[in-house]
Amino acid sequence: MALFSFKHSVRTFSEKRTANARQAEHGQTAAHLRYITRKQAARCVLRERLAGKTDAETGTLAEQEAERRKGRVCERFILALPVEATPDQRAALVKEFCETFTQGVAGYVAAIHDQTGNDIANPHAHVVAFDVQVKTGGRGRPRSTLGMARKNAVETTAAQWASIHNRMMDAWGYGQDSHISHLSFAARGIDRIPQIHEGAASRKMAGRGDEIAPKAEWHHIDQGHSRADANAVIREINSMKEMQNEQTEHGNRLGRPYDDDRARRRDRRQDVGTHGVSRGSGVGSPTPPFASTESVGEDLRGDQNTASTDAPAVFPPFFARSAAAEKNVPSPFDRRILRGSRIRWVYRELVMLRDTLRARLFRKDPENDPPPMTAAQIQSVRPRSRIQQHYR
Repeated sequence: MALFSFKHSVRTFSEKRTANARQAEHGQTAAHLRYITRKQAARCVLRERLAGKTDAETGTLAEQEAERRKGRVCERFILALPVEATPDQRAALVKEFCETFTQGVAGYVAAIHDQTGNDIANPHAHVVAFDVQVKTGGRGRPRSTLGMARKNAVETTAAQWASIHNRMMDAWGYGQDSHISHLSFAARGIDRIPQIHEGAASRKMAGRGDEIAPKAEWHHIDQGHSRADANAVIREINSMKEMQNEQTEHGNRLGRPYDDDRARRRDRRQDVGTHGVSRGSGVGSPTPPFASTESVGEDLRGDQNTASTDAPAVFPPFFARSAAAEKNVPSPFDRRILRGSRIRWVYRELVMLRDTLRARLFRKDPENDPPPMTAAQIQSVRPRSRIQQHYR
């Protein structure tokens, strides 16, 4: 599956805004349009239904109207585009999304970056959409065309982009491998922790070996470490999670290779007496205190002739599953990190989760446990060089 990236931001004059980063200022929109449409970065620029003759005039008019209404100036998006698609196909994808999102009524500017530098490996599009208030004919307030202030609007628009992308890529014959999904790892049942967006500049600094100065206000989150350090820990956690899942699929660590074969298990049960003594071994072991002649289920019965199939299963106390395990509740470390579909990026807790997985996987048992990962193996698990999914 291709990597999905969909970032949304907004600038508004509303006094009810929840974040200072959303505060609009005069001149911001024109500067942003000038930045995304610069010739050295933008290969293709799409413009439709704009209020002004130029981008600067359009941005000024949008800010004046938003200030009068105490509302939103524009909606900004960054969309990751498929690497395998041709330039014309990428432009067609962006145009289809913009026309669908604006309903053929609102105006937009879309700039496609895929021709120089890091943009070649990370093709993406910047979209700026300007809302249009449509009168409904009643006495109420005009209705927003874009509707991005409504509940779950970002999630709905992200799903819209994924649907358009997959439909058009199928029509061009790229197949399932080119599909993207707007759903999170948890929603898709993927046991992985998503990495943090580092940015091209920070990756270049890390590649040169430059030290990134930490910010004091984020020390309670990153403990003085960079995002690259956190992603290195996350990659190691995900690698160990994959190893843990593989071990779970192959059965219990104490079992034998043929434990999954029911026929062989039945053959072994026929060789076991009613008191736990192996027939033919000559020497038996005493019955443990928790042993019982009652049935313990179809696959675990000892003597089928003396056991009742209707009796409840009897297990030793330490075999009992806790209530948390019955509900499939994650470990305390997972609960600290996962908050619904969002991630709480606390470096200390990532390290705690990593060390917990290490203790579970790499025990002092050379016969059954795989060798610890070397530094080269950890470094080989590199992040994919694409824009990371990022919601604020």
